[in-house]
Amino acid sequence: MASDDVVCDVLVVGAGPAGFMASLTLARYDINVRIIDARPERIQTGHAGGVQPRTQEILQTLNLRHRLDIQGNHVSETAFWAIDEGGKFQRTHIGGEIQNPTPYPWILSIPQRETERAFDEDLKSRGFVVDRPVELVNFTYTDDQEYPLRVSVKNQYTNITSIYRTKYIIGSDGAASKTRQILGFDSQTHGNDDVWCVADLHLDTDFPDVRRRCAIRSQKGGIMLIPNPRDMNRIYTQLNTADLAIVEDGHNNGVNGDATNGDKVMIRPKYSDTALLELLRQRVRDIVAPYKMEIKKLVWISQYRLRQRIVEAFSDSKRVFIVGDACHTHSPKAAQGLNISMADSYNLTWKLALVLKGRASPALLDTYAIERRQLAQELLDFDAKFSHLFARKDFLDNSTFHEVYDKAHGFTSGVGQQYQPGPLTLNNESNKAIINENAVEPLTPGKRLYPFNLQRHIDGTPLNILDDFPSNGRFHLFVFAGNSISQNRLAPLDEYLASSDSALLRFDKSANQTWGFEDVYYSNPQNKDRIVDFYFVHTDNKYEINLDELSAPLKLWKYRIYSDKDKSVHTTLGVDPNVGAMALVRPDGHISIVVALNEGEKVTKLLEKYLY
Repeated sequence: MASDDVVCDVLVVGAGPAGFMASLTLARYDINVRIIDARPERIQTGHAGGVQPRTQEILQTLNLRHRLDIQGNHVSETAFWAIDEGGKFQRTHIGGEIQNPTPYPWILSIPQRETERAFDEDLKSRGFVVDRPVELVNFTYTDDQEYPLRVSVKNQYTNITSIYRTKYIIGSDGAASKTRQILGFDSQTHGNDDVWCVADLHLDTDFPDVRRRCAIRSQKGGIMLIPNPRDMNRIYTQLNTADLAIVEDGHNNGVNGDATNGDKVMIRPKYSDTALLELLRQRVRDIVAPYKMEIKKLVWISQYRLRQRIVEAFSDSKRVFIVGDACHTHSPKAAQGLNISMADSYNLTWKLALVLKGRASPALLDTYAIERRQLAQELLDFDAKFSHLFARKDFLDNSTFHEVYDKAHGFTSGVGQQYQPGPLTLNNESNKAIINENAVEPLTPGKRLYPFNLQRHIDGTPLNILDDFPSNGRFHLFVFAGNSISQNRLAPLDEYLASSDSALLRFDKSANQTWGFEDVYYSNPQNKDRIVDFYFVHTDNKYEINLDELSAPLKLWKYRIYSDKDKSVHTTLGVDPNVGAMALVRPDGHISIVVALNEGEKVTKLLEKYLY
């Protein structure tokens, strides 16, 4: 290894949303991560802009959501417009954008430049910078036991080639991923290429739903209208062969006076932005007539070609992984690009961190491809159906179109996504016996733990569990004890928790280094160095319970005992307070297993497959 080689544990290729998410989480785990990006600077205009509720929940556990929230716009309602049987253009449906329970029942519409700015600044505060403009050239495996990957990169300004030596690579370098090309992965494609026009602009309009997300269809075509911050809107529209002929016949003379005052427009040499803008201007006029809709000022416009695609493999089964658009591409209609990409990284990085920390077997990394490919396939299946209906010409019936969208609410918002039974998500008979599956958000292996509100027992502080649920690489053992304290039913649980084979003690290596990122708002003194921490929720009157009189294992976790006096949390999760339940929650917030209070050994058995 040369003395001037750059050495790191993980090299992240690409600083888009997926790359930033990978870097942010790894930085919080005190992993030596380096990030390269071929772009000379962060995104300044356009690109992905819709942050779904599940992504907001994740950002809350990273203590980042508030930074984005103050820069964004809450898209809380959705409307569908179409032509009725009498030929009248009218609203066919209006309702809440988010139908599933979440603390954030809206899509956060925010320019990607603001998302990247917040992520970049957070990384810099932790001593990490993005190396720009640096492109990946190649990588090979070597005989080096500690840093087996040798990576060649080139600075696009200086043309100087440098060498990185790393343990792992995460390729988050987009749909034209160089990482994927080097790996030689093929992909499965679905249907033909879709060509889209997307623009951020200011409108002069009397259209009543301009500040709602709208799927609008008429005989003149279809548009997706999204309210952006600062009284802007984003418009998506699909271009057909005739549209492309008009655009490509234009002359690329730039844009007209609509793009003034420093507003940027993405210029493409193969088509005319002026012609594209004029096509869009006429389309929005025609589609919403008799309402007025004029493009007052253009901020950004682009055309891009997209095919629904999923890659055959998400890793080389050794040390190189791909995430985001490098794995899968789809249409923009359901606002999933940024969200599904960041979720890929979030799923991978906690596993990678545990392996690098010496706390988990490398076999844990195999679950990344299993889980994320399943959800990517579900996304493409939904996208294909939704896109087909959006493009149909029989505008007299909007009910089927809306029904498909309505049924997919849980998936598109992210809060209803579920990993199927697998190595880290175990269904068992206990789950069916003790959980009411008709509850609002029943405890279900594979689904995320619903972020409920409750009170901390020791001081009465009301909080959402996300505030005490940081993304720090730990598994979380949740006990929903109901009235077990007052009814003296805790003996089996106490015995398990005190045992050296309990999940809290079996994998505890107190000599190990403390995790870099402890808690969101305060430092809990009881979970230092642990790989599994503890949450205890009861329905008894907290004023009648003296924490010092509890069993020894529970007394160690005074800051993690919570009161659910009105039983609302237990009811929402389908837990009978007279029975109780225990759930192991993964570091990414998804439930691994649900067992009875006397079945703790099943939790240990699951973790033993991967943790040291």
